[in-house]
Amino acid sequence: MTQLLHYLFRFALAVFGFICAIIAASIFLNMLLLGSSEWIGTEGPFLYTTVPVFAVVIGYSVFVPSAMLILYAELTGWRDWLFYALGGAATALFVIVWKWRPQSEDVSTFAAILATGVVGGAVYWLVSGRTAGLGAQRAPHRNI
Repeated sequence: MTQLLHYLFRFALAVFGFICAIIAASIFLNMLLLGSSEWIGTEGPFLYTTVPVFAVVIGYSVFVPSAMLILYAELTGWRDWLFYALGGAATALFVIVWKWRPQSEDVSTFAAILATGVVGGAVYWLVSGRTAGLGAQRAPHRNI
């Protein structure tokens, strides 16, 4: 029973970490957009509407590759922050190439999306990646 509770807790923590990661990625992408525009000073109403919309779009776009990455990390007990940051960048690259298929070669947009993936991966590591797979490495049971 305790093992089932542990798996339910890890699942809830992974979902919470994913939600925190897409919100952080959305905020980061909005800050990049705001910094490169002339909307500085009017960011209040702008951020209230675009952060949730960007979070939904980011979450929808990266769900499948992120779920595979999170499952792999949980099964192997991978807890390195660089794995999650580069995994976020790889997920962003997958989304750019596979789903959006950019028609132009806009390097700044490409770099912004890759950086957003790194931020999302790092935030996921902060929330739930540091404790990935804690129940998987158990001491062997000895019969006495």
